[in-house]
Amino acid sequence: MAERDWIRQYFAPLATRPGASGLTDDTALMSASSAPVVITTDAMVEGVHFLASDPIAGIARKLVRVNVSDILSSGAEPFEALLTLGWPPDRPESELAAFAAALGAELEAWGAGLIGGDTVSSPAGLFLSLTLTGRCLADHPVRRSGAKAGDDIWVTSEIGAARRGFLARAAGLESPWIDALHAPALPPMAVARLVADCASAAMDISDGLLGDIQSLAEASGCGAQVDLGSVPFAGGAAGQAESLDLATWGDDYQLLLTAPPESRERILRYAAGQDIRISRIGRIRSEPGLAVSDKDGRVNLPETVAFEHGRIGMSVTRP
Repeated sequence: MAERDWIRQYFAPLATRPGASGLTDDTALMSASSAPVVITTDAMVEGVHFLASDPIAGIARKLVRVNVSDILSSGAEPFEALLTLGWPPDRPESELAAFAAALGAELEAWGAGLIGGDTVSSPAGLFLSLTLTGRCLADHPVRRSGAKAGDDIWVTSEIGAARRGFLARAAGLESPWIDALHAPALPPMAVARLVADCASAAMDISDGLLGDIQSLAEASGCGAQVDLGSVPFAGGAAGQAESLDLATWGDDYQLLLTAPPESRERILRYAAGQDIRISRIGRIRSEPGLAVSDKDGRVNLPETVAFEHGRIGMSVTRP
């Protein structure tokens, strides 16, 4: 099937916003917005971020969600998307159809619309990139650089589901955690309002909870103190070693945020009303560096507390 046929049959039906012009042009007109607009982009590559055998619908959902988590952490709601798709000639057309259907459904679920992009043939394997815009719910986006000494550190939902899924798949076991590798669970859209109204700083958790806390604190010119025992781990954690493993793996795509202590009641009340699971796990401090403790006292951290992209590859290839 020629590229123009891919677009006409599978992607043009998703591009219903006026500015998309039915994907018949080389440019798209972004919709006007009275609110500030943020933009993010993430790429995924076969053999690096996913396996060739992974369900194609799950790959589409993950592509959307890893971008949505960035938008939500800015205190914004997803808006419009551009897709770049490199499709291998040996993948059947039925998979292209399934990919497009899952992509459209996932964008629609988050209130976003496809307005353009590019499609090419990719003999080296499947690769994808999504660029997503978001409309801020306040008069500015929330950045990771706004935390202040004394702020509480909060995290949504659970940490470590993707790590458990990776271990199960590597062992050849059936496990519900494997779904977290294909389509990570995100907090509900309402979390964007929580971030916009209450957070001094925020980011999504992609490279490991502890590493991302360290990144947020450093961007804010501060340090952080984390109570490992307060972290909500997927399936629980049997001891310090397992806790550290789950807290440094990544691929969680939950939200990390900070807020002053006087916002605690407001955060908990709003979260309860919107079915957002959120936990307070530490505080920002003026002293630089990351300090972690548990019920037994200070925790000695490994040399690396986050996944380092340039050093060892990505999720599906991690040792």
